[in-house]
Amino acid sequence: MVELIKTRFGWCAVISDGASGAIKEVVLPSPDKGKIMRRLAQRGYKDNLMKFPLSIFARDLLNYFNGKKVDFQYEIDLNRYSNFERAVYRVLRGIPYGKRRTYQWVARKVGSPRAIRAVGNALAKNPLPIIIPCHRIIRSDGSLGNFSALGGIKLKEGLLRMEGVIH
Repeated sequence: MVELIKTRFGWCAVISDGASGAIKEVVLPSPDKGKIMRRLAQRGYKDNLMKFPLSIFARDLLNYFNGKKVDFQYEIDLNRYSNFERAVYRVLRGIPYGKRRTYQWVARKVGSPRAIRAVGNALAKNPLPIIIPCHRIIRSDGSLGNFSALGGIKLKEGLLRMEGVIH
């Protein structure tokens, strides 16, 4: 099941398992709905779009993008990812709203202090941005680093600004 959501950042999508309702993927917003639709089509989701009613998660996601603090303690399945990636994602889930950490900090927390680039690679594969808040990770020099979502670094900056992390 795919839910399209219009937010102040643009269109985003939530992909869930129709039977269990488990959240499989989040596609972060883009002002260009066509880009979201193409990304969904690339992943094989084109005919099962749902409009209403929004799932509880989709409503929470919409509230988050409207600037409300939301606790995304949803059950997620990360079995298809490596042990290292799962460790990175667990660490990221513990970063509170309105806080940011560095790639190096994450590498240390997972017990691999030199694996900074591997942390970045794990973040680039993150299937559940916002639930696994990879936008809260910055470089040690304070710069934002990369962001592989459709909105790129501008979206990352917008999310951090919304959370009050940068001004």
